[in-house]
Amino acid sequence: MKMTELLRYDIPPEIIALWQKQESESLLPLQEMAVKRHNLFGGGNLIIQAPTSSGKTFIGEMAAIQTALRRKKVLYLVPLKALAEEKYEDFRAKYSEYGIDVIISTRDHRHFDEALESGRFSIAVAVYEKLSQMIVRRPERLEEVELVVADELEILSDPERGAQAELLLTRLLQSKRRLIGLSAVIGHADKLAKWMGADLVHHDRRPVELRYGVLHNGVFKYRTYNEYAETQEDFVNAHSESAWEELTTNLCEFVKRDETCLVFVKARHESRRGAELLAGRVALPPAKHALEALRRLEATHSRDSLLNTLASGVAFHNADLSREERLIVEAGFRSGEIKAVVATSTLAIGLNLPAHNVFMASDKWRYDSRFGMPWKTPVLRSEYENMGGRAGRYGSGAPFGRSILIAMTPFDQATLWRRYIEGERERVEPQLARDPLENHVLRLVASRACFTEEELQTFLENTLTGVWIWAETYTIDEIEFRIRSAVNRAVDAGMLAKDASGRLSATPFGQAVAAKGITIATALELAHWVRESETRVWSELDLILAAAMTPDGRMVQISLTSREYERADYPGVLKRLTLDEDLSADVPMNRLRNCSLTPFFEEVRAIKIALFLMDWIDELPIYEIEDRYHTFFGQIVAAADQLSWLVDTTSAIAGAFGGNREFIDRIARLSERLQNGLREAALPLARLRLHGLTRNAILALEAHNLLEPRTIASAPAQVLAQWMPTTTAHDLRSWALCHNDEDPTPSGWEASPSASQPILVVDDRRPDEVWIEGKPVRLQEKQFRMLRTLAAAPGECVPYETLYDAVWGDAVVESVQMHFQKRQIIQRIKEVAPLRSGLIRTIPKRGFLLELAPQEVALLPATVGNAA
Repeated sequence: MKMTELLRYDIPPEIIALWQKQESESLLPLQEMAVKRHNLFGGGNLIIQAPTSSGKTFIGEMAAIQTALRRKKVLYLVPLKALAEEKYEDFRAKYSEYGIDVIISTRDHRHFDEALESGRFSIAVAVYEKLSQMIVRRPERLEEVELVVADELEILSDPERGAQAELLLTRLLQSKRRLIGLSAVIGHADKLAKWMGADLVHHDRRPVELRYGVLHNGVFKYRTYNEYAETQEDFVNAHSESAWEELTTNLCEFVKRDETCLVFVKARHESRRGAELLAGRVALPPAKHALEALRRLEATHSRDSLLNTLASGVAFHNADLSREERLIVEAGFRSGEIKAVVATSTLAIGLNLPAHNVFMASDKWRYDSRFGMPWKTPVLRSEYENMGGRAGRYGSGAPFGRSILIAMTPFDQATLWRRYIEGERERVEPQLARDPLENHVLRLVASRACFTEEELQTFLENTLTGVWIWAETYTIDEIEFRIRSAVNRAVDAGMLAKDASGRLSATPFGQAVAAKGITIATALELAHWVRESETRVWSELDLILAAAMTPDGRMVQISLTSREYERADYPGVLKRLTLDEDLSADVPMNRLRNCSLTPFFEEVRAIKIALFLMDWIDELPIYEIEDRYHTFFGQIVAAADQLSWLVDTTSAIAGAFGGNREFIDRIARLSERLQNGLREAALPLARLRLHGLTRNAILALEAHNLLEPRTIASAPAQVLAQWMPTTTAHDLRSWALCHNDEDPTPSGWEASPSASQPILVVDDRRPDEVWIEGKPVRLQEKQFRMLRTLAAAPGECVPYETLYDAVWGDAVVESVQMHFQKRQIIQRIKEVAPLRSGLIRTIPKRGFLLELAPQEVALLPATVGNAA
């Protein structure tokens, strides 16, 4: 079927021309089948089940665009933030000029939340969880949606996220929204289609042939995907007992023939080390464009490693990389200048990275919160297909691809062949039965989908779990008992209320919890912290640690080695940092401080996370945080994202309890700081969401006193362009000019504002307070001595050694105490002068600098009268 035939389905010629350029002149067989036989542009639910590279994703795209062109709204659901970002950027680049308004909704793209909830979009690309939360807040918005495209339906089997996705899909089905589901590896798709009331569009041929099999002793025995023929191909025999040596030897041969290779390993450190080993073996030209792009990024340990491996045309890809680093690797691999990438399995899920050859491990690490530890387990057949399916992608130019497992013994060869070549895909395993049911009961009541236990039972019996598991396992009475027990637990937790007639409603507390998507167990712990903290003095570290200690805050992906657990003494650092804080409140920080026993492993991990996030929001350089806490930028950002969400939820809980506005706002600002890794003074620039205005760029602006519109407007664009792309610099300056109340003076952009009265007054006769902008600030003795030392040299970097001698003298304390005391000073100053949160700046590896001119500081010795 020619692409031009889509004119009859009201697709504009301009869109068809775009599709011809970016896809093909003709539809692939699967796409033609969906259009002609299954009424893609008409109505009815569909499940598209076909191998990778067969064109199923474009089916969802065609349906979404045709629906948007009819001025109907579309939701495009994906399981991962990275997939959402890729799809959003793709749709926005292709369709914005046609008036199709595309937005994205993920946890760290909150700036579009209002547009999503108010219906101001044509296509909303969202992760499953964010849509679930939106439905709690604005369930009526579902009525405005015409089509939902659900990508990667295998999320239904995910132990952590499957239950929520299942509940969401059930809600969409019951609301009669049109649903198109996509999957390459789902087993028993016909049964899933029956549950969805959908036509199954099944196609089992690939546009590019795939040879999938097992390599043993230099012979690759394989089966062809399309023809189902079994044969073999001679590879290089490394005559080694090491699977890695077999892989490396043959990969070197492939890249000599200009064939790209993906290598999937089970752990992040294996991907990094694997890339380093390959870089030392292959003789490839450097990936020049990727290297050039990386050098413009902030220094991180991952960036340094990539600079080394990319010099040999090799890279690694894992969750330790920043988003910018991952995008550079992906772009370099797509362009062909990177010939080999060693990656963890997350790269296999959905991202469009075609390769000629894919090598993969047959096992993986799995973590189950019930057991609290990871263990090694074979990869699923579906996971194997997802990884192997990266090879031989349509449009790559290769006549075929190879998916290669390596066996070191005849036994391994036989078992791998039987499990992965001859085996069947696993059936979807619904996860709702394994989840605490009260969490889902709360969300259903809060979103006004159900108002009674009877309605809850009807809804839940129609979930995939209800149809496939409960109907076969439980009696009606048993189902009623499970639902009644879940309701009672939610009522006891203060989340739900039940009137005399049995009608259910969410309390303000329950509504806030459901709208944020956290579990009841986590909510109760955060609520306890709120009750303990509203009327006391608390620090950012206090709340961050409390959030990290909740069930939803536990992050096993943040590395903590046994050596760290035993020797790093993070609990000791915590105790020393909080010596001056109140011990009476019943909060996690005090429980850990007051306990003489060594904390459990997961508690130490939470302490580590809280400590490095304090440095993150205190604007320490990434490299320094990585060194101090044996972590990587990607892990820092992941932890910041997770805990920013929980701290934001804490703010909502405080609001539900009727907390005072100052308390609520302070928590909300901390959430925003965690998301951006900045002090409060720099948040206005982060809120602009300008592409290219990174944390590193904002820190550079802050270092040059360029945070306010007046100073930015006065700066030449070429000065701003030192730290960001030229277009971003122009956009930032345009914003500043629009928000500048004064005429900019180009020559004066570096000057500090003059002040007729001192901003800071330090009186040696009052060592318990200073004055900021005419207001007293209470300080402890150590804090006063530190600020007094800085005030003696305003605008100059005071070395750490000088500060140490002034504050502690001959006493021996941890170096982190200095940063903690600095944070305490800033916190007390912010309470009376919020705009002065950047008063003290850290000069990495040197000292602190008081951000005031000499004329803005009054230092009164003990012989002078009190300035107040």
